[in-house]
Amino acid sequence: MLRWHCKPELRLLKLGRIIALTIALGFYSPAVAECDLGEVVGWTLIAEKTVEGYVEDGKRDDSYEGCDFDRVLIFTDNTAVRCAEYEYSYAYRPTAYIFANGSLLKACIDDDWIDIWPLR
Repeated sequence: MLRWHCKPELRLLKLGRIIALTIALGFYSPAVAECDLGEVVGWTLIAEKTVEGYVEDGKRDDSYEGCDFDRVLIFTDNTAVRCAEYEYSYAYRPTAYIFANGSLLKACIDDDWIDIWPLR
């Protein structure tokens, strides 16, 4: 049983704060990638990076709008990869989990698997 050691009017204030905090935390959901890891059994996770933007047709954009063939995704550590397929998605600075299997690379961004190539 919850016991309060304060005046009744302060109990309501404290209870209100507890309820507000519980509601706020209950609706909070951190951004995470939700790809099916069954697609990369035998692959090796080689990096976790944050997508900062992309370059396409010589123009840079500071957003993430998925992949298009030859679009270059830029990460916050100033590294980049090239998209090898089309996959539309939109997110603000999503996390990319990069997996390798020999010379093949895949990235899990949001809930999408994307084939990628290293920059040469």
